[in-house]
Amino acid sequence: MMKNRLIQKIIRRIRGEPDVNKLIKLGMKVGKNFCLQPQCMIDESFCWLIKIGDNVTFAPGVKVFTHDASSQHHIHYTRVGRVEIGDNTFIGAGSIILPNVTIGSNCIIGAGSVV
Repeated sequence: MMKNRLIQKIIRRIRGEPDVNKLIKLGMKVGKNFCLQPQCMIDESFCWLIKIGDNVTFAPGVKVFTHDASSQHHIHYTRVGRVEIGDNTFIGAGSIILPNVTIGSNCIIGAGSVV
């Protein structure tokens, strides 16, 4: 059993997928029954600004960002903001969640959406 967990951890690291337990230790709030499918990305640099409710599913390839440094080069400003996802929510494959976004409870975000 321990061998399987170690192998899964190595595979996730190779794919660049987040270690949810590590993010929780760094301050991210996650409710019960959080399902994270392969190839998802969660912003590690400001993970304490992320709150995920109960019974939330991220389909493959979901990306969650709490900062946007696209303007850093031109105006020397990086936007940072909270991301909150309510209970019983499904985030479709390839969706991108940007800073300062609150998704309510009982929501479905369609595949490929930018929120």
